[in-house]
Amino acid sequence: SSFIALWKFSSICSNFVFTMQKLAEKNSVLTIVNDQIGLPTWTRDLAEFMLFIVDKKAEYGIYHFSNDNECSWFEFAKEILKDKKIEITPVDSASFSQKAHRPMHSILDLSKSKELGFTIQTWQVALQNMLDGLNK
Repeated sequence: SSFIALWKFSSICSNFVFTMQKLAEKNSVLTIVNDQIGLPTWTRDLAEFMLFIVDKKAEYGIYHFSNDNECSWFEFAKEILKDKKIEITPVDSASFSQKAHRPMHSILDLSKSKELGFTIQTWQVALQNMLDGLNK
């Protein structure tokens, strides 16, 4: 089987969550893109889903996986930094020069993965679980 996941975040490698936390330590205002929409994916949930598919002996094919609930990078950053004293300002993509083209709407269809019976938590719950794990 093949797996497709977007906007991955993890407790063990560089990613958007840690980038936002580092920027918040050095800045009082952050400007974050608000017109790119996606589905954040905790790598632990992705790994658990892959194990679930193997254990279930799911039909061969392509499975999309991410945590549930779409958001913009701005909304993701606001949730990451909700306990920090920082101003987060939304901006459209045209305000940033980007080395690579970014899709404006990168939402995966999770219906095939949900049909298997795997419980997909929201990205908000996944993010909080990851952050709670870091604080232990």
